[in-house]
Amino acid sequence: MKNELLKKVSMIELFYDLVFVYMISQVTGLIHHLQNGVISPSALSIFTLVVIVSINSWMVQTVFNNRYGKSQWSNVILSFVDMAIVLYMSNAFSDTFDRHLIGFFIAAGLLSLTLAIQYLLVFVQTKNEYDRNIAMAFMRILFFRTACLLTGGVLAGRWGTTIALFGIITSWIIPAFTGKHTQKHPIIFSHLLERLTALIIIMFGETIVGISKYFTQNTFSIQSIMIFIIVVSLFFTYIVEFDHLIEEQRPMKLEIY
Repeated sequence: MKNELLKKVSMIELFYDLVFVYMISQVTGLIHHLQNGVISPSALSIFTLVVIVSINSWMVQTVFNNRYGKSQWSNVILSFVDMAIVLYMSNAFSDTFDRHLIGFFIAAGLLSLTLAIQYLLVFVQTKNEYDRNIAMAFMRILFFRTACLLTGGVLAGRWGTTIALFGIITSWIIPAFTGKHTQKHPIIFSHLLERLTALIIIMFGETIVGISKYFTQNTFSIQSIMIFIIVVSLFFTYIVEFDHLIEEQRPMKLEIY
């Protein structure tokens, strides 16, 4: 089934992206604090863990909205529930493997559960065989991740963390094997590109806020100028990639999600 319809990013999706960027800004704080000039192994490990969970959750939500997102109350309510969970997750970890991760794993499990429920609603409401197969595949993946994360949160300790990590890694890899179903209902590339564009712009906004402390009367120096040049260079790279090198109407030849 070819999906050639144009689809615009909704205001709710943009709102969700604001919350997601807040979470990314929180987790990057883990690698700002150095111990003897070096990032501690535990801080780097938790940073990697939280980033993987965040990006994977964002990608699953984005692809769901790309294929099945509609302006109906079930989607709207679950989207706001997701935002509340992500806000909690943003403050539910520290730079060590301690009790804070219990809350993070439980919240991440609930986020996976809400995503699974969205696919369950698609499975119940649609009569299209391809969409039912896609919904069933992602329901299984998300319910499995939910079970692993909630178990990890309940057990805590080394075993709990191991089970949660197993669920996270497995649910990251398995979608690569769903292509036989997802290629029957390709995602709308223009919508995905618009979503990514908006997300990156928001992240650049966070970057400007982050470097603003170098542009005060007491801190302004040649280092401030160099930092600003780096940010501008990154922005121009973004413009070249998204405005000139990417074909917006290109067909999606490889379907992973």
